[in-house]
Amino acid sequence: MTTGPLAPLLLLGGLLLLVFGGRLLIDGAVGIAARMRVPPLIVGLTVVAWGTSAPELAFNAIAASQGRGALVFGNVVGANICNLALILGIAALMRPIAVASRLLRFEMPVVAVLQSTLLVVALVRLGGGGGGSFTRIDGAALLLAFLAVSVVTTLSVKRGGADEAVAPPPHGAAPRDAAKTISGLVLLGLGGALAAEGAVGTARLLGVPESVVGLTIVAIGTTLPELVTGIIAVRRGQVGLLVGNIVGSCIFNVGAILGLCTLLWSVPIPEGGVGALAVLTVLGVLLLPMSVTHDRRIARVEGVLLLLVYGVFLAAQGIHAL
Repeated sequence: MTTGPLAPLLLLGGLLLLVFGGRLLIDGAVGIAARMRVPPLIVGLTVVAWGTSAPELAFNAIAASQGRGALVFGNVVGANICNLALILGIAALMRPIAVASRLLRFEMPVVAVLQSTLLVVALVRLGGGGGGSFTRIDGAALLLAFLAVSVVTTLSVKRGGADEAVAPPPHGAAPRDAAKTISGLVLLGLGGALAAEGAVGTARLLGVPESVVGLTIVAIGTTLPELVTGIIAVRRGQVGLLVGNIVGSCIFNVGAILGLCTLLWSVPIPEGGVGALAVLTVLGVLLLPMSVTHDRRIARVEGVLLLLVYGVFLAAQGIHAL
């Protein structure tokens, strides 16, 4: 176990590798998807969303396999709070965010239901139904829900948007896309290992619970790909891609990452975990009315509200760490 001043450096280095690896993986995966003529909305909801969540997957799989379940809980919940409050709030301040009607009909309600259900399950497990930890049954249910949502999303978009095929990349791009994808996976694996080691050491150095580090420092670090992608998308006027990326990432984090880690390893519900899940549930539910007001746009004033919620959440975590 790395402790002392070296731990924050390992954490920083690991997060940087996760960001660079995530970007490479996204570029490669999007290029491959373009060659296969996958519609843009599918790319935003699946390839880009899963690609930007790859740092969380790498970090949490390694942390869970090392028995650091509190970090897994903190990072998954913290990453979704970052997505819905910090990243969406910053994007809305830059430009009002238009929301596609199909997202309002299906994917956004799925996010609200998944996160609300997670809170209910946590309360049940803390009440004696699972010894204060999510069970393998919970993990299997989350994975099945993720797979079902992915199938429905893909089929529905194909039925309604077959004419939205992405133009294939220039001739000769396939080897480059494959190389980027492989390189991204390698960097994600290495970055996840370094960040997990550094996060635990940093928590011990600061004398704070691992779950708090996961909810704050690591969550912000592993959601940097979503933040960078979101800012680029807004600057280019591709707000649909931004919302699809955020919503898809939230579904992937809870369904695929937490589901997989819970199915294969133990993920406890740490002290203060229910409070964090309550914040996450409120954000997921709040997103629905925000998306249908102001001509179906998330306005700047709502962006300010989301950032205020995130600021209060960080302050609460700071108080908990004292």
